[in-house]
Amino acid sequence: MVPIDRIAFLQNVPLFAGMSSQELLRVAEIVKEVNFPSNTTIIREDDIGDYMFILIDGEVMIHQGSAQVGKLGSKDFFGEMSILDRGPRSASVTTLSNCQLLRIDERDFWQILVVNNTLAVSLVRILAQRLRQMLASAG
Repeated sequence: MVPIDRIAFLQNVPLFAGMSSQELLRVAEIVKEVNFPSNTTIIREDDIGDYMFILIDGEVMIHQGSAQVGKLGSKDFFGEMSILDRGPRSASVTTLSNCQLLRIDERDFWQILVVNNTLAVSLVRILAQRLRQMLASAG
């Protein structure tokens, strides 16, 4: 994916909503494109994580042990909690199909987050929505 295609993709990812073209260009410069075949564990529960992913294409399952917690598809992201608090991964993520993703390393993510209030606000909103959904399904 060339940088202009990355920018076009990123502007449609809810996490980056409201960011300017210049800000999206900075994000496009730091992401790394990676591919995983079907039935591959990308993230393992309890591992320490220093990167997050944004799904370009494909579908992944989020699970704790053998219990499925959810599924994610294009424009969804995962792995952000560990790079925010340096804690262990809260769940495993396994591909359900061949997946194309963008990987953001912790150091690069923090550099963007510190200078970009729009990204910080989007991240807080999305994490709050996920928490609400989790609490609603638990009750």
